[in-house]
Amino acid sequence: MAILLAIEDIKRLKARYFRFMDTGDWEGFASLFTQDAVFDVRGALEENPDLSTLGDPIRGRAAIVDYVRSGISVLTSAHYGHMPEIEIISEDSATGIWALDDILRPPTGGPFTLFRGHGHYHERYSRIDGRWHIADLRITRLMVELS
Repeated sequence: MAILLAIEDIKRLKARYFRFMDTGDWEGFASLFTQDAVFDVRGALEENPDLSTLGDPIRGRAAIVDYVRSGISVLTSAHYGHMPEIEIISEDSATGIWALDDILRPPTGGPFTLFRGHGHYHERYSRIDGRWHIADLRITRLMVELS
């Protein structure tokens, strides 16, 4: 029973991730991550990027929030996660893979009209003081559609 409850808590954590990001609730968004979280979205706007040329992942809750807020605030976005594969490793540790679909629309005159991305989130979670948080997040892309 405890494993099923942990899985449901992680599903709610991820649902809040999408909602807080798309609605610009940056305080709520920050609360989802561990203080030392790693956010690896290098090349997330393209298929099969060469990560060796793209620098380091973003590290730390504040840096993650700043990065996402600055990149997404100018866009209209809708992010969706599907078909979670969540594995509870221990009472306070879990991993998950989520199929992802996201839609990004820039203001008129932007570099594209519509971005649709498909791929996966690969995540590690830590439970701190009874609440699950995202400790590591990495995005991989299968397909990108630009118009």
